[in-house]
Amino acid sequence: GVLTPILGKPLSEFIFVDGNDAAAVAQAEEDIRQTAITQPAVIASDIALTRLAAAYGIQPDMAMGHSVGEYGALVAANALPFVDAMEAVSARGREMTRVSFEDNGKMAAVFAPMPEIERILKTIDGYVVTANINSNTQAVIGGTSKAIDQAVEAFLKAGYNAMPLPVSHAFHTKIVAPASVPFGQMLARLRMQPPQLPIISNIGGEFYPMGPGVVPTMLDMLATQIASPVQFVKGLETLYAAGARVFVEMGPKKALQGFADDVLGGRGDVVSLFTNHPKVGDIASFNQALCGLYAAG
Repeated sequence: GVLTPILGKPLSEFIFVDGNDAAAVAQAEEDIRQTAITQPAVIASDIALTRLAAAYGIQPDMAMGHSVGEYGALVAANALPFVDAMEAVSARGREMTRVSFEDNGKMAAVFAPMPEIERILKTIDGYVVTANINSNTQAVIGGTSKAIDQAVEAFLKAGYNAMPLPVSHAFHTKIVAPASVPFGQMLARLRMQPPQLPIISNIGGEFYPMGPGVVPTMLDMLATQIASPVQFVKGLETLYAAGARVFVEMGPKKALQGFADDVLGGRGDVVSLFTNHPKVGDIASFNQALCGLYAAG
C-alpha cells in the first residue's frame, strides 16, 4: 500500500492481472514499462525472494545490486527500510520523467569484448558512453538518440550483436544528471542508516563506508549513481577478493547470474545461481537455487 498514493493503486494491481483477459495483460505490460512502476516492481520482487531465502535459513554475507537493484541490496544490508526503498525507487523513476530534456537519450545492449566496445565508441560522432559495465563480453551503452543509433549500426557492421533497450531515458549518463539534485533532496528524507553488511556501490565497484557518520556519504553516492556508469565487473572482482564464492541473484530473470558466471566462472571455485526465471517457472527456479546452495554447503 506504500505506493498507492504515488501510483494511484497498489503496486500488486500492476503486477498481478487476470491472465485470461488479453486487454488487461497488454495494459499491465505497458504500465510496467513506465520507470516509476518498473523500478518498485523490481525491488519488490528482489526483496520478496530475499525474504523467501531467509525463511529457508539463507542469509547474505555481502550484498551488491545492479543500478536500481542497489536499493534492494541496501534493504538486504539493513541500511534502508523496505518502505523507504520503495519510495526512493519510485521517486527515482519519477524525477527522471519530471526533469525535461531536449532529448531523453537512448540505451542499447552490446555483446562484444570490452576493448572492442571502447574502440568502436571512439569512432562515433556525438555523446555516447558505456553506462553499464556488466561483464567481459556485455555492456550497455547510453547517450544521445542519434549517437546510439549510429553506435548500434557500427556494432552490427563490425559483426557484433547490439540491440536498443526499451527504456525511457539514457540512465547512468550525463543526460540524466539534472535529476540527481532533486533526487538527492528526496533521498535525504529517508531513514538511511550505516549498512550492517558489507555492500558494494555501483559508482566505484568498491564497498560502501561502514560505521557511524557514513550516511551523508552514502546519500551523495546514491544521488550521483543515477548519472554514473554501473561498475558491475569491478564490484564482482571486489566481492571475490573479499572472499565471496557463492553469488545468488535475487530478483527477476538471470542477467546478473550470467555476468557473475562470465567474470568469475573461470576461477573454478565460484557458484552463481538465479532464483527466478520465467522459462523455468517461479517455484522450480527457486527450488533449483536452494538445491545449488545446499550443494555448495
